[in-house]
Amino acid sequence: MEAGHGKAAARGASPHGGLISAAIAPGCFQGLRWVVRPLARSAWSQGEVLAYPLERTVADDLIVQVKQANDIVDVVREYLPLRRQGRTYKGLCPFHDDHHPSLDVDPVRQRFRCWACGKYGDVITFVQERERCSFREAVEMLARRAGIAIGWGNPQRDQERSAWYELLRWAEEQYRRFLWESPRAGVAREYLAARGLNKETLVEFGIGFAPPEWDWLARRALHVGWTPAQLVTVGLCGQRESDAALFDRFRGRVLFPIRDVRGRTVAFGGRILPGSEEQPGVPKYYNSSDTPLFRKSEHLYGLDRARAAAEQCGYLAVVEGYTDVLMAHQHGCRAVVATLGTALNQAHLQQLKRYVPRVVLVFDADSGGDRGVELALQLFLEQDIELAIAQLPAGLDPCDFVRTHGREAFEQVLTQAVDALEYKLRQELTPTALATLAGRRQAVERVLQVLARLPARGSHATQVKRELAIAQLARRTGANEITLWRRLQELYRQSHRVPGDPEEPPVRQVAVDPLERQLLEILLAEPTLIHQVRSALPLPEIQHRGLRLVLTRMYRLAEAGLQPTVDRLRQEFADRPRLGEYLLRLHDRGQLLQNRDQWLQALLAAFQERRSQRLREQVQAQLRSLDSDAPPPTELLRQIQEGHSFPS
Repeated sequence: MEAGHGKAAARGASPHGGLISAAIAPGCFQGLRWVVRPLARSAWSQGEVLAYPLERTVADDLIVQVKQANDIVDVVREYLPLRRQGRTYKGLCPFHDDHHPSLDVDPVRQRFRCWACGKYGDVITFVQERERCSFREAVEMLARRAGIAIGWGNPQRDQERSAWYELLRWAEEQYRRFLWESPRAGVAREYLAARGLNKETLVEFGIGFAPPEWDWLARRALHVGWTPAQLVTVGLCGQRESDAALFDRFRGRVLFPIRDVRGRTVAFGGRILPGSEEQPGVPKYYNSSDTPLFRKSEHLYGLDRARAAAEQCGYLAVVEGYTDVLMAHQHGCRAVVATLGTALNQAHLQQLKRYVPRVVLVFDADSGGDRGVELALQLFLEQDIELAIAQLPAGLDPCDFVRTHGREAFEQVLTQAVDALEYKLRQELTPTALATLAGRRQAVERVLQVLARLPARGSHATQVKRELAIAQLARRTGANEITLWRRLQELYRQSHRVPGDPEEPPVRQVAVDPLERQLLEILLAEPTLIHQVRSALPLPEIQHRGLRLVLTRMYRLAEAGLQPTVDRLRQEFADRPRLGEYLLRLHDRGQLLQNRDQWLQALLAAFQERRSQRLREQVQAQLRSLDSDAPPPTELLRQIQEGHSFPS
């Protein structure tokens, strides 16, 4: 329990100081001393109210069962050491660079809090943050840990997906065993050895080999009970149109299992053996097609193995090939992943953002990587994420470079990677480009077009980068800096299609009204009170759009016959983890209030008073607008005197 909460809760006062002033609830709770303290900033700004569909969620009693079966101290201890200190446990916070134990884990309240970075929540929140997963995925992990069967609306579909994962795991094992046990895989083992990859690395990543037969895997799979439909669905086999006979998708290829961030195999990538590359129509690399478990444009190879190292060093290096990743990890450079033959895109970016603030794009000088850098630069600038470019010597891909020069040299390349904006300046402001007026003008325009993609209200680091780039551009081209800023503003308006200045100050976040916040605290702590609120408080009365969105969802849940509990709302807002954390805080504050029904009545009276005050102001404004010689507005005067009778 937080300091000062005990006495506050005992006498029915709000435990966090955000109390209703006496003016808004005259006569209520006589004898109480009202205190108003500064409000903490809202966990999210006033955003657009969205109309989400009412999704099916797991029953609240199952969530409670999962949380009761997973003591927060035991779960946190699986990630980091904890030391008992009084009534709580202390440890180094895993969510920031903590050198003095700042993480507090309370076994009584089943909550954790970092007093340095502010992270807060229950056991589900901790797993969400640590595993970078959704609310649903965190509940599933904890349910498996406790041996609890849990369904999410469609148990048959969940069982089907589990079977697909198991089938892919089984297939990986078949390919892996064939690589190491079959004499016919000798040529594949020789190829991998020639690439400098040792057995330990290959086993860690599950590398295998598919023999050249048309139906080698299909026959084995059918023999042990897998169905044709399952084999086709997960992309392991296809079916001939003529007779529906199965054939293997992967034949005569070294296979690289593609795993999701939780380490589950979801697809395969196959590399043809040397000597077979001249066959017409046979691609060198072949990936699984998209399936219910896999989208090639969204996955990053090796992320399941790289994420821990990435969290330590603060960046992820992105390379092009499977063997680039394997060789880097083999030499101890583990914060390395690869795209699956596609350019970096928004889906990749969302994955990367979950783990690191900085991405290093690695390519060799003669690989035609400039085009890829240009596309990546545009993508990253729009998202305000730091991107650096690491360029290897011509003719060496990352696999060859690491193998030839070793770990330290590769790490040096990564640490010396050039900021993407600086790379763009070097690329454009060459001596040849600066030699003529036309060349300078074109170079300036191309750089400014890139700068115009930076968010107008980005981070402080982004603003500094933009200012330095403009200053350097003016210095190296001889252009007037003011002229460059004006042109940048024009390009910004064109690219974003809105009038505005990229140097305008950010919009101020809207503070949360104490009345509205306390209403949510009470409803989250006691959801059964929602019916009293629905009948007395129209949604437009809530001014803060974020809180109105939450209350809207609570009303809809109640209309559907479901209690709008905090855990159900966290499922509803699964794509907004910060909002889920904020709601949990409000719930915990509300739990410390006694006589919540009386508190609610006082709040509703305060809302009525606020509504009446606004109507009085509207009537007074109408009076002021009347002509001086107009007849007395008897009805308006009566409404001013009887403000309590204003319609709601």
